Amino acid sequence: MYFTKGIEAVATITELRSKTSELVEHAKGIDRGILIQKNNEPYAVLISYDVYEKLLKGSGSGGRKKK
Repeated sequence: MYFTKGIEAVATITELRSKTSELVEHAKGIDRGILIQKNNEPYAVLISYDVYEKLLKGSGSGGRKKK
């Protein structure tokens, strides 16, 4: 068992393939992400660009990798 840490929705990798546009639109309209599962395990999180920018600002990294 795992915790979704505030994720609002869950989709499978197969759903992501077949319903990409719908999932992206849904992610754009929510403040949290959509957990993408592969083989019933957490694999990735789909978030809106606005949420992504907030995460970058909160991390202080400015989006650049450290060398």
